[in-house]
Amino acid sequence: MDNNQIRFMESNCIKKIQKWWRTRTSTKVLSLVHKYLFDNLSNEYLQDLSNKCNAIIQKCKGDGAGLSSGTLIDMLLCEAFQSKLSEYCDYHDGESDMKICNIPLSQKKINGKSTIALDWSKNKNKNEREHFSCHIIIINLKTEQWWKKTPVNSISNINITYNDKIPTGIYIIDKQFCKYSIKLSSNNKTDTLIDSQYLYIMLKRSISQKLFIELPLPNKPLKFNILNAFSE
Repeated sequence: MDNNQIRFMESNCIKKIQKWWRTRTSTKVLSLVHKYLFDNLSNEYLQDLSNKCNAIIQKCKGDGAGLSSGTLIDMLLCEAFQSKLSEYCDYHDGESDMKICNIPLSQKKINGKSTIALDWSKNKNKNEREHFSCHIIIINLKTEQWWKKTPVNSISNINITYNDKIPTGIYIIDKQFCKYSIKLSSNNKTDTLIDSQYLYIMLKRSISQKLFIELPLPNKPLKFNILNAFSE
């Protein structure tokens, strides 16, 4: 085999790798979203947002508190982004909740170790619907070590350490990675459940791809009063 043939084979191999990478990642597009958020959400603004989210969590206690606080925080985050980001808009189509820089995103909120779902419903036509149809933005409100060591019943063959702390922050995860690496399960509420192990992998992926923005820990107690939520 001469040098020209070797160079041709190397070039062809590189093209195949590039094509494989393009079909399985969207990090270049999401880097634009990350930069836009990083440039437009100051640390002071994120601190205020963190304090307000914490006030809602502290107010909602007891049975159903997670659902109540989650709904209120989702509303807060959407309105906060809308008021601060000119490139933000509501966009409810399929799994998406919003657009940032014209990129559809599904918003999820967690408070430390959790499971999430693409939607909380039992869909009779689940096999006909495309999952991970848009990228995901996850807001984590609690810094926590999810496991002290690798879970006994590991459900993924992805080589990853499970004993790292997951910090509070905004995580952006590309849909192509999820399509190829994240497996959905079901329970009595949904057919699109993402187990905590897969969720952890998604968050670690976001950090490794530099698609993560740290959210400051709450530093000032605020009181949440529902009556102050109304305006004319």
